[in-house]
Amino acid sequence: MSQALPQPDTHYLQKVLLEMLAIPSPTGFTDTIVRYVAERLDELGIPFELTRRGTIRATLKGRKSSPDRAVATHLDTIGASVRAIQDNGRLGLSAVGHWSSRFAEGSRVSVFTDTGVIRGSVLPLMASGHAFNTAIDQMPVSWDHVELRLDAYCATRADCESLGVNVGDFVAFDPLPEFTDSGHISARHLDDKAGVAALLAALKAVVESGQEPVIDCHPLFTITEETGSGAASALPWDVSEFVGIDIAPVARGRTPASTR
Repeated sequence: MSQALPQPDTHYLQKVLLEMLAIPSPTGFTDTIVRYVAERLDELGIPFELTRRGTIRATLKGRKSSPDRAVATHLDTIGASVRAIQDNGRLGLSAVGHWSSRFAEGSRVSVFTDTGVIRGSVLPLMASGHAFNTAIDQMPVSWDHVELRLDAYCATRADCESLGVNVGDFVAFDPLPEFTDSGHISARHLDDKAGVAALLAALKAVVESGQEPVIDCHPLFTITEETGSGAASALPWDVSEFVGIDIAPVARGRTPASTR
């Protein structure tokens, strides 16, 4: 008689998801989220190692050690960095990851300087309909046409520099999580923190069930997916089955089978 499949703890899933969403982690700024996930693995008693680059490679022991499986998620998210400090005291941005400035407009953000965190908003160059009327509808969509306005007195380049702002500072976008009564979860950065939370909940269910996997499984948590680098360098040599947990874009002509 086959054993019942372990069932994930949805309260745990929601808890770790909210905690991870509260941790800014644009690609290149992932040390804190890596430490968080390492602590969760420690709590579950799952051994892991960090690669030279910072990817977490864990091992859930099975009845056979080789060939084995791997399940990959990623901890990094899209974001931005300071590209320029402008003469008017506003900041030009470069995207971290591949995404459109259309979805950055109106966002609240945190700028991580060498001396602290400064809040601000990302807005189009012409943000006021009262001032610019229909001209705002003619603006191109690009990172050259948005700017970051800090929540601080910044009327000149010198004002910004006096606050400790530098070119290259990371900019993290607020996640704005919302859990609805219908069971839906809305937030930025569910790519791929929702996947990470699902994997952690699945690992917890397996560990607490006492069931032993048929073969070793390596949960992988990578840190540079948004800039095009995945799990290949962290895979053990004898992995024969690989599953990537990530977003499934909603677009015409796509089905769940085609977005795996």
